[in-house]
Amino acid sequence: MDNDLAKLIDHTNLKPYATVSDIERLIIEARELGTYAICINPIFIKFAREYINRHGLNLRIATVVDFPFGSSTTDARVEMINKYATYVDELDIVAPISLVKSKQFNEVGHDLKEVITAAHDLGKIIKVIVEDAYTTLEEKRELYRIVMINNADFIKTSTGFEEREYAAMLGNKVGAQVENVKLMAELSLIYNPRIGIKASGGIHSREQALMLLRASGKPADPTHFRIGASRTRDILGS
Repeated sequence: MDNDLAKLIDHTNLKPYATVSDIERLIIEARELGTYAICINPIFIKFAREYINRHGLNLRIATVVDFPFGSSTTDARVEMINKYATYVDELDIVAPISLVKSKQFNEVGHDLKEVITAAHDLGKIIKVIVEDAYTTLEEKRELYRIVMINNADFIKTSTGFEEREYAAMLGNKVGAQVENVKLMAELSLIYNPRIGIKASGGIHSREQALMLLRASGKPADPTHFRIGASRTRDILGS
C-alpha cells in the first residue's frame, strides 16, 4: 500500500527560504520514494525541468500560482500560467479569496473560468486551492460549486500557509480536514463527478492520508486523488 500511496503524493517544498540544493534534494527524494510529482515555487521550475530531463526521470512538476494569497488580478494570473506552462505539467492556483470573502461570486466565477481555460488551452492540469481555513460553510459551498462547474481538474484544500488566529475566529482548523474533503465529495456528485480532490496542509502520517482518501470517495489513482505533503517520508514510513 505504501507504494500505491506514494503514487498519490505531490512531494512538496514551498518554503520561502528553500534553496536550489533543497529542490535538488526534493527531486532525489521524490524519485527514491516513488511519488507522482513534485510541487515547488515558480522560481525553481526551470531548474527542476532541466534536472529532471537531464536525468531522465519520470516525475511531473507542479508549481503554485499567485501563492499563497490569490490576490493578483485575473490578467496577471493568466500571464503567470502562460509563463510557467513552458516548464511544468500542473498548476496549483489559489482561488481569489478576497473576492470570496467580499461575496463577489460572479467575479470569482469569471476569474476561475479565465485561469482554468488558460491552463487547459496549454494542455496543463490545474488545481484550485480553496483555502478552507478562511471560509464559512456557506462560502465553501458556493466556492466549491464555482470551481466544479468551471471544470478545474482538481479542487485542493489549502496552501499550508493559513493564519491560525483568523481560522479560529471562524471556527476552522488549518490544513486538510476530513469534513471539508467529504463536502467536496458530496458536491462533486452534483456539479462535477470527474473533478479530482487534492488534500494538502498538515498531513504527516499514513493514517491521516488514508482517512482523507476514504473521505474523498475517490479511487487511489493520481488522476482522481492527490496528497500534497512535505513530510512524505514520515507518511510512507508511519
